[in-house]
Amino acid sequence: MGVLIKAAYAAPAAGLAALGLPLLIYLPDYYATVVGLPLGLVGMAFLVARLADIAIDPLAGILIDRTRSRHGRFRLWLAVGTPLLMLSVHGLFMPPAGASFSYLAVCLAGTYAAWSLCFVAHLGWGGTLSRDYGGRNAIFAWCQVLFLVGGLAVTALPLLPPLRTAPQATLPAMGWFVLISFPLGVAAALLLVPERNGGQRPMPRWRDYGRLLGQGATARLLAADFLSSTAVYAAGGVFFFYYATFHDLDRMQAAALLFAVKAGAMAGAPLWGWLGNRVEKHRAMTLGFSGMVLMCLVVHLFPWSGLTAGLAILGVFGTLLSADPVLVRSMMADVGDEHRLITGIDQMGTLAALLSVSDKLAAAIGPALALTALSMAGFDAHAQATQQGAPALLTLAAAAVWIPAALHGMAAILVYMHPLSADRLRAIQASLAVVPGNG
Repeated sequence: MGVLIKAAYAAPAAGLAALGLPLLIYLPDYYATVVGLPLGLVGMAFLVARLADIAIDPLAGILIDRTRSRHGRFRLWLAVGTPLLMLSVHGLFMPPAGASFSYLAVCLAGTYAAWSLCFVAHLGWGGTLSRDYGGRNAIFAWCQVLFLVGGLAVTALPLLPPLRTAPQATLPAMGWFVLISFPLGVAAALLLVPERNGGQRPMPRWRDYGRLLGQGATARLLAADFLSSTAVYAAGGVFFFYYATFHDLDRMQAAALLFAVKAGAMAGAPLWGWLGNRVEKHRAMTLGFSGMVLMCLVVHLFPWSGLTAGLAILGVFGTLLSADPVLVRSMMADVGDEHRLITGIDQMGTLAALLSVSDKLAAAIGPALALTALSMAGFDAHAQATQQGAPALLTLAAAAVWIPAALHGMAAILVYMHPLSADRLRAIQASLAVVPGNG
């Protein structure tokens, strides 16, 4: 598969990534301050939308896998979801004066539903583009790089001089970035990237979904992904508190560390794709998770100080973060092939949905538990480090370092036992090649 095809497939990831930061940080503040809705109603709208969003993913996966179309199931639903997402994003990011709670709720529901449909369709499509063991690594490495490019671009928008002097224009600018980048990326993917013909695929039966979840490799990968993602999100939830308290870095310096993490992740994505092909994916992923355990300890126990040392350490940590989205997705696509050989059923869309649910559950649970524990321990977000009590300091270290290290370690053990090697996948592909309907 050529570079152009890989880049075209990955292009929609930039626009999808650009939605994340505004939905998490900017939109709640905008609707509470600029639009003027009560903060409690804004919080309720986002809470209900996020909970519903988690339920939408498996429905999207089931719908995609049960679709029969000459245009392909993944391409079709990505094309259907795109205008729905653009319409919802336009309404959400550029609300009329005096927008009501109902307006916010409808726009949020439309945005999350369409986003889930597009994300699951795009991720599942990637799992079918290549049958090569290493080729899948390269596909998801490209996707991760473009995802990070989109995230960094929208993060940098508030730093532009025109938006510095008019912060109320920041959210509409982010909306326009999504409205331009995502449909262009989708157009490139639809025009340049083929969808493999699945032949006359049998329709999944309801018991097939239970068999998929009960398949050892599926459950193992989902558990590893959830544990590691929970660790990352929990540490992210207390990121600024931790570096201010234990390393005496102000908010701007900590933000620079966060940028180093993102930059390191961009550099690491192709590295993990290459390493997964060289030493096999499960071994490379074990190294990645184990490396995150080590870096958690380095961050906390190594006697470093100052921004320069922090940038170097967090940059290395960032390179490790790309291992999961590259290799676990590639490994899950391999699991989809094994499941298809065993059952005769192609459920790549459902597998993509399960990975999405795993990430969203981790994003909800990790920060919530970390911040709740900090509050119960008496941590004062406005106090100096010397004013924090011992229980608060211990809890902060546990939330930022010790518990994430333990979760990454558990994930490493799980992926080390992954049964699908390169030789095993080649045997699966050879068997599938002689089965009618697997063209």
